[in-house]
Amino acid sequence: MADDVVWEDLNAFRMSEADAWQLIDAAPGCVVTWVRRDGVALAVWVSHAVLDGALWVTTTVDRPKTIAWRRDPRLSACFGVPGMGSVTVVGKVELDDDAKLRRRFLEALVVKLGIPEAARDGWLQSMDSDGRLVGRVVPDRWITFDERKLWA
Repeated sequence: MADDVVWEDLNAFRMSEADAWQLIDAAPGCVVTWVRRDGVALAVWVSHAVLDGALWVTTTVDRPKTIAWRRDPRLSACFGVPGMGSVTVVGKVELDDDAKLRRRFLEALVVKLGIPEAARDGWLQSMDSDGRLVGRVVPDRWITFDERKLWA
């Protein structure tokens, strides 16, 4: 099979960067990837938030993905919203243990997740621990699919 064969041209269904950010903000979470030392690719659903125009995810110091990201920070983050489409961000994650940044992330997340006012303090207290990290996703490439263009 030739490497230069284009099987399907999906350029007509690409999403603008503004629409991609809108979809990311609307998505309830995302799937992130990492690679184990033996080369096996893994993925898991995580919470995310957009802060200051950047994409952030959360993890804890003892998770396999955290250990893998410290070894090799490459990842993909995949978002989908029915009726809008999908966005995959291919890039790297920069982990950070800054307590103030973590708190800002969690406060944005509590709003995004729609946690009721009465439960917010307890939720924040349980999530805002020394072992929790935030990671800024630095995009190298975007793969988008605007589902709305199928009907245009």
